[in-house]
Amino acid sequence: MSYRMIVDTNRCVGCHACSVACKQEFQAPLGHFRQMTIYRDVGTFPQVKREFLPISCRHCEHPDCMVACKNQAIHKVDGTVQVDESRCNGCGDCISACSIGAVYVNPYTQKAEKCTLCLHRLKVGLQPACVSTCVADAISIITDNAPIPSNAVGIKNRASDTPRSRHIGVSLAMLDKLQEGKPFDPHLYEIDQWGGV
Repeated sequence: MSYRMIVDTNRCVGCHACSVACKQEFQAPLGHFRQMTIYRDVGTFPQVKREFLPISCRHCEHPDCMVACKNQAIHKVDGTVQVDESRCNGCGDCISACSIGAVYVNPYTQKAEKCTLCLHRLKVGLQPACVSTCVADAISIITDNAPIPSNAVGIKNRASDTPRSRHIGVSLAMLDKLQEGKPFDPHLYEIDQWGGV
């Protein structure tokens, strides 16, 4: 079985239930995220809207993080990209290699962590934590037996990216928020600036 994530950004309401569920599932340390929803405000008053982009590891066909890892701690399983913590030395080469910032090193374990597509849940017939918690049904998992929606595209932050995950309705301008070679940053949501708007 080979799995793939489909995210419909047109349905996302920016509630962050997916990010919270993911942090709870994996006990991600404060300030670190395996999955994050970023936003972008577009338009001018009174025609204003907020666009959302739930993003996590795209489980690339040819992962740059896997190539960069000198300890062969990153490998592919059922279409997903996984980290073998027993082989990881926390060097951070995988972080530098990722074009969207989907990997971080846990400050307590000193091991690389990222979205696993909740493979442990999929293997027992459950949906990933983010999928089961999404109030808008914006996130789904399909197998290679199912057709990919024709309007779903892979998010590429560099030309060589080979994402298996697909997004529907994403604004390419949103890619400016993704930080190549750095982990997801909670400040990307800029909630501290809302009071001044």
